[in-house]
Amino acid sequence: MNIHIRLETPADHYAVEALTREAFWAFWEKDRVICDEHLLVHRLRSCPSFVPELNTVAELDGRIIGHIIYSKSRIEEDCGQTYETLTFGPLSVLPELQKKGVGTALMRHTLAEAKRLGHRAVLIFGHPEYYPRIGFRRAAEFGITTADGKTFDAFMAYPLYDGALNGVRGRFYLDPVYESLTQEDALAFDKKFPPKAPHILCGE
Repeated sequence: MNIHIRLETPADHYAVEALTREAFWAFWEKDRVICDEHLLVHRLRSCPSFVPELNTVAELDGRIIGHIIYSKSRIEEDCGQTYETLTFGPLSVLPELQKKGVGTALMRHTLAEAKRLGHRAVLIFGHPEYYPRIGFRRAAEFGITTADGKTFDAFMAYPLYDGALNGVRGRFYLDPVYESLTQEDALAFDKKFPPKAPHILCGE
């Protein structure tokens, strides 16, 4: 599949949000009535932590089929020393083109670009069987925990150069926008898109 990877432009905003909506519509959390990842993309673009140099789309025959968005994050030691890092997400691929290498291509391209731009490391929460294939490792291996001091397989780190996380230990903090979304906000935002039947969980 011959995909073209480029930076997102303002003209792409609606298409990218619609793509993200499609990619995450089949959510599985029982406490949600609608996905909110498309709203998250919309809000991230206005955050001071947003990294436009890494806001990237994948195209196939002129159609946007994938997207990845980055924001600045940080690791903070108990003494107050901080280290700037990156996180990405949502990472979105059209459902019919998932598992065809689009997401991997977006990650590899943007990780290389993040390294070129001089960033230290990328930390994410993601599937622990998928992301290690790209080179992510458990954050616990580097002595990094979540903001509340926890660690688990889905919390992973990717040093962008040799020794990038040597001696870096502490708690990881994301932009507060990731924890600010409500279902009411998501439902209101979703009205800008064509109506779509709610996803029904298996067994319901």
